[in-house]
Amino acid sequence: MPRFAEAPALAGIDAGAVRRRLWSRISANLWVALALWVGSNLFTYGIANFATWEGAAHYGRMKDLCLWDCRWYQSIVEFGYFHSITEARATHPEHQDWVAVNWPFYPLFPMTASGLRKVFRLSPAGSLVLAGKLELLLAIYAFLLMLSGELETTEDRVRAGSLVAFNPYLIYAHAGYSEPLYFTLIALSFYFARRSRWLAAGAMGGLASATRVTGFLFSISYLMEWLRAQEWRLSWRALDRKAVIGLLLCPLGMALFMLHLRARVGDALAFQQAEISWGRWLGNPISTLILCFQQTRLHWPPVWAVMVIAACLVSLWLFKLGKPEMGTYLALVLLLATSTGYWSVARYIWWQPPFLYAIYRLLRRNAGAWLIYSALAAGMAAFMVLEWFSGHNFVV
Repeated sequence: MPRFAEAPALAGIDAGAVRRRLWSRISANLWVALALWVGSNLFTYGIANFATWEGAAHYGRMKDLCLWDCRWYQSIVEFGYFHSITEARATHPEHQDWVAVNWPFYPLFPMTASGLRKVFRLSPAGSLVLAGKLELLLAIYAFLLMLSGELETTEDRVRAGSLVAFNPYLIYAHAGYSEPLYFTLIALSFYFARRSRWLAAGAMGGLASATRVTGFLFSISYLMEWLRAQEWRLSWRALDRKAVIGLLLCPLGMALFMLHLRARVGDALAFQQAEISWGRWLGNPISTLILCFQQTRLHWPPVWAVMVIAACLVSLWLFKLGKPEMGTYLALVLLLATSTGYWSVARYIWWQPPFLYAIYRLLRRNAGAWLIYSALAAGMAAFMVLEWFSGHNFVV
């Protein structure tokens, strides 16, 4: 029914009461997100300090969490994108034996860290860690917004938000990685698209595509939401201009990044060339899964393969739940991630809003299952923090 037909029924509604209910819901989400964010920080701080009791872990200040890929983001904050491999090797002499450049790391996250660095006069490493931590708060809140139509009580909000705040791969939210920012933007993209706020959805999708390589895939989910809003009929004579503009915004972040690399490096696809030099190129995802199970000397690849298979089943289940845009997005992310190898594939799974949404739907009616999942997630999160400082490269 057209919206204007509802106007007589809405005429008697107290606008002030509507605003108060809306603010009550916003503030409830915000307070829950803030409480969970504080808990997440205390949890990580405590486990990081425990890690110093044994082994070679050194955690004294927030910036000490900046390891692994965070160091590459740090080079972007300090020097920008390298002009050449020669410059990269001169800047990072520890990587003389292999091609090491920061081109695969997308710009939006280090840009947010650069802003914090200027405001608070932090070190590059400290600004990256702080940016990730602050963006975790936004990620929790954005996830609650994405699920707002299904959250009825404070308990529902706490359970949903805890899936983000105490993610099994929580370490990436506190160690100067782009995961929280990416998660925030994708969650907001789905939130706005479901409400037909096309410009906002496109803007969030465009920012996501400037954060991680998988961000541009939201363009397909956006198109699916648009077609569903049009009841799968698209009239070229009556196109919604805002929807068209929103669709064009979705891949804009990646396009601008490619133009920047073209001007600075001379190759718009420099990020892909760098990935190839690291031994990561597009291949057969089925072969990747088979290779995982063949790794008899390594414990984690078979675990990651099981995670991928489970996530594929989740993507199919999302279709059954009436969320084809989420199922499609998750499936495409899995396809892209496993096509380039099995390293890092786990965090591609656990930092996806559709995947955590499916977990919420699976667990929301079973208190016993929530307890079991929460214990396993917290245990894995603590283990990852301990291993973060131990030098094991499976956390990369």
